[in-house]
Amino acid sequence: MATLLAACSSSPGSAGGTASPSSPGSPGSGTSSGVASSVTPSSPASATPSEPSTVPAGPALVPPTASVLINADGHLRLVHADGTEGRIAVPSIDAEGTHDEVVIGDWAPDGGRISFTRLNHTVQPVQASVWVANSDGSGARQVVSCAAPCQRAGLGAWSPKGDQLAYVVTDFDAARKVAVRTAVEVVTLASGKRRVVLETKDPLVDYAFPRWSPDGTRLVLQVLHVSLKTPAGSSDPVATPTVAIVDLGRPPTQTPRVLAPTLPGTYPDWSWKSDTILFATNDPDAVSTEDVDRDVWTVRPDGSGLHQVTRLPKPKLAIHPSWTADGTIAFLECVSRSICYLAYAKADGSVVQTPLKLRGFWPRVKPVA
Repeated sequence: MATLLAACSSSPGSAGGTASPSSPGSPGSGTSSGVASSVTPSSPASATPSEPSTVPAGPALVPPTASVLINADGHLRLVHADGTEGRIAVPSIDAEGTHDEVVIGDWAPDGGRISFTRLNHTVQPVQASVWVANSDGSGARQVVSCAAPCQRAGLGAWSPKGDQLAYVVTDFDAARKVAVRTAVEVVTLASGKRRVVLETKDPLVDYAFPRWSPDGTRLVLQVLHVSLKTPAGSSDPVATPTVAIVDLGRPPTQTPRVLAPTLPGTYPDWSWKSDTILFATNDPDAVSTEDVDRDVWTVRPDGSGLHQVTRLPKPKLAIHPSWTADGTIAFLECVSRSICYLAYAKADGSVVQTPLKLRGFWPRVKPVA
């Protein structure tokens, strides 16, 4: 199942406040058999949305002028952490004969470059490829291509030295409409050489969102197991996500070591400052069930120290968490599935700050000033 190709697909809505310069309308979600239709959940919660819960406690957790990569309207945007000075860094293209969408950016460790996933909606099933660019969006170039049977090469993450990217690949059998291979690969940017570090041919297992350990020897990632059985009254299969660790020194056939096995962990990140792993529970793109907790947690790489950071009342949800270089958490506080605001929190959850109601998805704060 190339579930998380579409975890990249479709525009999550426009950034709010001053972070949203006028831009072309967002492309529609690309739906194909065996692929989830959208990263942005399409059905809002039934309750009436309310404003996010802002706790203006003390100085800003993230410097107001720090640069943040965030997705909105299908474009990759740069915006100040306080929600000002927003502009498009890498635009999507929606013109006759061409429909490309840019999603899920990441900063190189020195802040001088960015990576992103480009979705080609012109072909079906939708194909994804990995790109890098300068920090201002200029000089974009493809570093991992994707041609049939490849359907997805994306969700890239920079290595601690900035010389490699880890990403996920899915090969798809169009005739049978099923994924035949899902793998995590690493590309060396100077040479373009690719190597497989984790691989499965089970169509009911999906890998997504790899992130590097501080020493560059391991990856944490989301592993999704899909059941063919559907619950009564539902047409959707049951999906069970977990957060797990892969050792880059072991064979690609290894079984990822699960962290926090009692929690449906999604969208992990690994702090290079505190060596702590961050994740959200029940991300709507992995778990469609409505009445579940969607909060941010942390855990040590050995599975100890499990800690709940946010405790949002339903139907609110916390998704897409990421670490800043100094150990602050950036995440999205959503008042419904489709209305999400950039927020910041201390790692212990004692302070949560939401600046200027800035809307968007997949936020990442620039690691250096």
